[in-house]
Amino acid sequence: MNRRQSDHLMMIIISLTILIIILTY
Repeated sequence: MNRRQSDHLMMIIISLTILIIILTY
């Protein structure tokens, strides 16, 4: 895996987590 791909994946996971928190709140 490339470092860029991993970083992009992390950003997606963080964004999804924030979205879930906002929706559940």
